[in-house]
Amino acid sequence: MAANRPDLWIVAAGGNDMRTDPDLAADAARGSESAYAELVRRHQARVRGMARRLTGTASDGDDIAQATFLTAWQKIGTYVGGTFAAWICTICYREFLQVRRRQKMEIAFDETAEIIPFGRTQADTANDKMDLSRALEKLPEAQRICVTLCVAAGLSHREAAEATGWPLGTIKSHVNRGVAALRKHLAATEVA
Repeated sequence: MAANRPDLWIVAAGGNDMRTDPDLAADAARGSESAYAELVRRHQARVRGMARRLTGTASDGDDIAQATFLTAWQKIGTYVGGTFAAWICTICYREFLQVRRRQKMEIAFDETAEIIPFGRTQADTANDKMDLSRALEKLPEAQRICVTLCVAAGLSHREAAEATGWPLGTIKSHVNRGVAALRKHLAATEVA
């Protein structure tokens, strides 16, 4: 009864939609474009970041993100619960695979999420970024995908397993091995 409680009505009218993702998805499945727009607003940064990391370029990643949200709108009626983030990231991963199959291209990653301590120069930062990119390129493809999904996109191991269709144990193993290999490679480049 939001109408009887003006404080709740004002929050909803102010653009701060307090509905849950499943509620918004249900409204979108009934044709509410505004509900779907809110879902896009909530999840676009995650999807764009994930797609950009999977493709290695901003433009290709943005194309995949756009295709992801178009496909999600067309299939919103198939969302049956669970985390909406996992559902939309699964669509993003599948869009990536379709593009990759069509282009038959090698995966290249541009890791932009990094922590830069104080006192570092821009040249140091650029070198670190190149080292991280090289380290990612050295990972086997499955490890790169799992590290991107779980570390960069922030999915849980279970959500990444749902997105890829791979067993949960395989995801955990690829993430652990991939992160360990990245640490080892980056530690070796610091020593040199």
